[in-house]
Amino acid sequence: MSLLKNTVAVQFFLILAYFLAMPSAYAQTYESAQIQELAIKYVEKHIIQEPKGETNVSALPLDTRLPNRTCRSQLKVSSKSAPPFTRQVTVQVRCDDRERWLQFVHVKIEVLFPVIVSTQQLDKGVVLQADDLKIAMRPKHFVRASNIDDINMLIGSKTKRRIQADKAIIMRHICMVCKGDTVIILAGNEHFAIKTQGIALQDGNLGDQIRVKNTKSGKTIRARVKDVDSVAVNI
Repeated sequence: MSLLKNTVAVQFFLILAYFLAMPSAYAQTYESAQIQELAIKYVEKHIIQEPKGETNVSALPLDTRLPNRTCRSQLKVSSKSAPPFTRQVTVQVRCDDRERWLQFVHVKIEVLFPVIVSTQQLDKGVVLQADDLKIAMRPKHFVRASNIDDINMLIGSKTKRRIQADKAIIMRHICMVCKGDTVIILAGNEHFAIKTQGIALQDGNLGDQIRVKNTKSGKTIRARVKDVDSVAVNI
């Protein structure tokens, strides 16, 4: 009888050990890619979206030698850095059950803005056409205040220097009105308007004030560049 009891006891402990070794029915296994995705989603919730920009959030790859992780409770995701996040942040993905593990994920945030770039090499003195230009996305820290993002605004402008293919075009590369160009002078106020011709005596871009010679009167005036072939004067 004692032999039977011992056998039953051994079987009981073997069965108990088997079930203790098995993952809980509620346990979930996470691959590295899933942990990275949790970190990315956390960061996406804590960044400021730029109205004109395009934000890309990506995680640096984890060590390929890392095994899959198991957790019986919901993973906790946090960061010691205070949001909103900008360029890069380290995210902590943590399991607080009896497995007790912590994984650091480095997340990169890149904000891209649209700029106009040349589709091909452009020599000095080229009058820009639509097929010379295209919109490209560039990282925020490479975008200058003088970059332009409206192709229509540049068509008809003239290059002041050689521009390499795929190079962002900024105001100092071009002149919307160039010295010696024939321009339309628009003069007037809210009650009347006068239109006449003139010759630009200086290079200028949108909003610049340049000297212009009135072809009819011969007088030199100061006018503000309105677009690629006209300047405006307030009377």
